[in-house]
Formats: sequence, C-alpha cells, structure tokens
Amino acid sequence: MTPALPSKVLIANRGEIAVRVARTCRAMGIATVAVYSDADRAALHTRVCDEGVHLPGSIPADTYLRADLLVAAAQRTGADAVHPGFGFLAEDARFAQAVLDAGLTWVGPQPAAIAAMGDKLAAKRTMEAAGVPLLPSAAVEGDPDLDTLLAIADGVGFPVIVKAAAGGGGKGMRVVHDRVDLADAVAAARREAGGAFGDDRVFVERYVARPRHLEVQVLGDTHGTVAHLFERECSIQRRHQKVVEETPSSAIDDAVRAALTEAAVAAATAIGYVGAGTVEFVADEALLSRRRSGEDLDPRATFAFLEMNTRLQVEHPVTEEVVRVGDGGVGPLDLVRLQLLVAGGAPIPFAQTDLRQQGHAIEVRLYAEDPAAGYLPATGHLAVFAPDPAIRWDVGIAAGEDVSPYYDPMLAKAIAHAPTRAEAAAALAAALARTPLAGVTTNQDLLVAILTDAAFLAGDTTTGYLDERGELLLAAPDAATVERAAVCAALHDALRRHDQHALLPGLPVGFDPTGTFDPQVILDHDGEPVVVRYRQQRNGRWRVALDHDLDPDARTPLDRDDAAQDVEVVAHARGQLHLEVAGHRTAARVVAAGDTRVVALDGRWVRFAVAPRFPSRDEALAAGVSTAPMPGKVTSLAVAVGDEVAAGDLLLTVEAMKMEHRLTAPVAGSVAEVRIAPGDQVEADEVLVVVTDGSVG
Repeated sequence: MTPALPSKVLIANRGEIAVRVARTCRAMGIATVAVYSDADRAALHTRVCDEGVHLPGSIPADTYLRADLLVAAAQRTGADAVHPGFGFLAEDARFAQAVLDAGLTWVGPQPAAIAAMGDKLAAKRTMEAAGVPLLPSAAVEGDPDLDTLLAIADGVGFPVIVKAAAGGGGKGMRVVHDRVDLADAVAAARREAGGAFGDDRVFVERYVARPRHLEVQVLGDTHGTVAHLFERECSIQRRHQKVVEETPSSAIDDAVRAALTEAAVAAATAIGYVGAGTVEFVADEALLSRRRSGEDLDPRATFAFLEMNTRLQVEHPVTEEVVRVGDGGVGPLDLVRLQLLVAGGAPIPFAQTDLRQQGHAIEVRLYAEDPAAGYLPATGHLAVFAPDPAIRWDVGIAAGEDVSPYYDPMLAKAIAHAPTRAEAAAALAAALARTPLAGVTTNQDLLVAILTDAAFLAGDTTTGYLDERGELLLAAPDAATVERAAVCAALHDALRRHDQHALLPGLPVGFDPTGTFDPQVILDHDGEPVVVRYRQQRNGRWRVALDHDLDPDARTPLDRDDAAQDVEVVAHARGQLHLEVAGHRTAARVVAAGDTRVVALDGRWVRFAVAPRFPSRDEALAAGVSTAPMPGKVTSLAVAVGDEVAAGDLLLTVEAMKMEHRLTAPVAGSVAEVRIAPGDQVEADEVLVVVTDGSVG
C-alpha cells in the first residue's frame, strides 16, 4: 500500500478540537470542511475551515450525532477523509464503518478495534486475555431486584463504582459507598448512559479510594507497529471529568513507568490498534507511596486497566510538548499529523527507542461553569476573552460568541511547557492570571488556585484532590484585596467616562463647583455591596473612601473623612491602571463588560457587578421557588403536589450539557405547584416547582 495523504478532510466535530485539527491540516496543505449546527453558525471552528456544511437543529442528536448527515456532507463537498475529533461519534464503530463504506478515509482506528474497546465489559475480557492488570468487576444484567444488585456489588467488594458499558468522559458513573444507595446509583447511571450513548448497560467495579489516574498515549500503524508516547497523569477531576493533566507523572518511578507503558502497548497490540489512542489505568496511591518510600513492591501490582479511548484525547497537547524524537530532542510532536499519516498507510516515522521525555508540561481545561455551585455549567455571552500569548492555547471559542447549553462547557485548554514541573505550573498560573475573561462564569480562578496550591506543587494530586482541597481553593479574596480592586474598578470607570465626555480639558473627574457632591459607584461582590466614593484633586491625586453601608446619610464628606485615602493614578491606558497609595504602587487591569467589572490584582481576578437600580428577579422570587439553573430537559420528577418535603430533598433532575443536575427543595414545606413533567424542555430561570414554606409535619 502506497501511503497517501487526504486532500480534503471533513472534521466531524465542533469547538476546540475542530479548530485544532484544522490548524494541522492547514499546515500540511490539506483543505478542511466544518460542520455546524444552528447554535454554531457563528462559531470559531466554522471560520477557521475552508468550507462548512449546515446541520439543521441544535441538540447533538439532530446534528453532530447524525452519521448519515456527516457522511453526506463529506460526499457533497468532495472530502476524501473524515476526522472525528473526540466526543460525539469519535468512538462509534458504526460511524467509522459508514465512512469507510462511502469510500472515504477514516482518521482513526478500525471499526473492530473501536467496538472491542467501546464495550467496557468486552474490553475487560480482552485485556484479561492479554495479561493486563484488572480490577474486580461484574455486569448488571437485565433489571435485577435490590437483593441481586447487592449480591453483585458484594461479589466485587464495597466501595464500588457503577459505570456505563459504553461511552466515557465521566458520563454514566456513580460511586457507591453505602449499600442503601446502590439501587438509586444504578438507575441514575443507566439514565445518564442511555441519554449520552444510546446504551443504558452498566457494570459494577471495585472503587479504589484516592487513586491516581494514569494513562498512556499509544500510536499504531497499518504495518503492525505499536509505540507508546509515555504516560500522562490526569488525577485532578470533577464529576469524573479531568480538569488538570500533566506529563510526566511525579507519582511513579521508572520501573512503574516501564510496566505501565508495557501494559498499554500489550492492550493496543491485542486488538491490532491503528491510529492514536489512550489506555487508561487507575493506580493505587497507597501502593505507589510505599514504592516511593523504598518498599520493594511489584510495579504491576500498583495499577489496573480502566478503559481504552480509541481516539485522540483532550489532553494530547501535554504529550506533544514533552515527547521528543532522538538525542537531539526534535519536537514538539503533532499527534494530529501522525494520525493523518498512519490513516494514509504510512509507518510510524520513529522507533520506540528514539523517543525521550523532555521537561514537564501541564494542561488545564477552562470550563464555563461555577465551581462554587457544584460545578454547574454556565451559559451566556463571552464578552471578553484574550488568552495570554506567553503559553499555548487550544481554543474553541472567541470573544463575542455565545456559550450555548447544548454542548460540553469547555472553552479552551491552556498548556505550559518548561524544564521543571514547578516552572510549568508557575508559567501556566501567571498566564491564566493575565488572561481577561468576562461575560460567562468560569473556573479560571480555581485553576490559578490549583496551580499555586502547596499540595499540588508537592505532587499530592489524587482523584480526591478537589474534594479535599476545594474549600481552600474556592476561598474568596480577602477583604483588603476586594477593597483595592473596587477602587481600581471605580477609578477606571471614572477615567474612561471623563476621557470620553470631558467638556473642558484638565477639568477634574467629577468636578462639582459647589464642592458638596462626591461621585460614587456601588459595586456588588458576591452579594455584598461596596460603595466607592471619589474626588479628583486639583493636583491630580484622588481622595477615595470605601463604605459597605448603602445609607448616604451615614457618610462623612470626603474632605472631612479621616478614613479616606489619598490615591495617585500613575498611569492608565486600555484598562491598565497603576495606582500609588502611601508609597506603595499597585498594577491592575480592569475589564468592563456591560454591568460587570473584572479586576486583575495580585495574581487573581476579582469580579464585581455594578449594582442595579432596581431589585433583581431573583430577589423577588419566594424562598420556596425552584427554577431551572440553565436550559435543559427534565429527566425525572421526584415529587407531586401535596407532598411534604424537607429542605434538601430531591425535587427533580434536569439534564443539560450532557450531565444530570439535581434540584433539591430550598425550604421545608408542602409542594404547592409542579409546573413540569419528565421529558419537558425548560429554559433558564423557568419556575419548575414551588414549595410552600413551613415545617414538615
């Protein structure tokens, strides 16, 4: 077979991975075709490709999960290859076969390999035959009663984790510590798996407490060669989805690394794997710690097979940044390029012995979500997003676009590579802290907090990290930082208005000939008001006072207020402010988007809302009203009118952004109204259930 590159690739995906694939295709001289839903008409991936084909509708089932429409789009545009990216149909053997049956090149593994690994139960049997270490597990067949479920779980050994037999990405997974929770966990996992993958089969597996999540990047070609590109550690997760990924892992030694990569190659070889893929393992931190302490334990006893992802992984950039070819350290690699080469029949262009790890790389996933609200996905208009150029960014959205409720909430990946882990973490944290972002709630602050956390820097990063460190990581900035940031926001706005509307050059900001009026702005920080009063003096300095009392009669005029400060604005331009107070100079950046002010100060972002003149809708809602946190579909209803509930009792579940969200009773009382039914589509802020406040009798 003579190797042949495609001339035009249809990218059967959206967002960041579609942009990423298009970038490599452009560098290789390969034309690209985007596909886009109604919600993605103006999306970034449609603008970086050479052509695009519209998929009518917005929900994935009508668009990116329609194999027939995707194959037809490739044929319509003359594409001779299809790259599936990750997610959606990337691991659907039927889609891969449909692409091949249409005479197109499939940039991925053969359908038989996808099927072999896509069914997690069948994959475990294959891995057992290949000698790959496994955890105890058992299938949940049919619709067993509680006694049968408990017997299955007892055979595996509590605690257990219920997993979807198909799919991945954290969907259809529930950890069960207590026997009384098993039936509900199985039911919930089945619902989520059925909705995400069209297959509600689940199995029960032994749950390892505080493990490490380790994985190995593999690459196979049509000539029978399988190579590994070393390991990644992806232990920091929320809802079983990764947040931080890095390579190499600081938790393992060379002997464990050798055993781990050998097992991964054996797994891929067992199914004749072709293309880029990842073999995932769970590693027992207690056993790894004993090895790090010098105890002579069998390296293969420290880890066990989880699953194989038969596609390119979200976290592939850290491997690209670290792996080098040859003693000269040629790199970084381009895994998308390697995918295209082997899909065209070319052999892997290096030998296993040629590969080296050079330095350390860390990647974080920037999500549109609210970590303080249980990582609830967020939607809205991304008014400001300017990634700092000091590091690598793989982005899927640009400023001015909307974050919709239909797809995964990941906005971008930020990646830093440096000679050491500490340097990579510092560079990544600094770049995130310098990146303006406004309009949508994100996990930006959490990511910076993780990268600067002492436990993270010490390498104490099991899958329990966010649960154990969350309270510290999500701590709000101290009062002094908030007040300094509020002054920056207020003076930024005052100077901007003055520059735009000053009647006379040199006239002080907020000039009042009577000298009796002090300009002010009321900011809201996490529900707490901050009143900033200011007056520019004739010498260019400012007199500034802060109050937390909204009563204007309780304030002393600035010229007589002993608590007021003298502030000098040393420089201001394009949102950059340099302020000096008592000889101490502070550099800050202020981002304005509508009524939002975001201030970068001391390595973190402090967010304010300019206080509205009228009460918000939320303030007008009764205490017992439950509203939809975002657009979604009602998947189950746990109450009916007249039911008595306690605060915290489950009312209903809503599926949005491919995840289930539980809505619980905000107060104790009686269910007075139920305005929805299972299967209903709901909008953000729509009233769903009303509980009449009162005690449960």
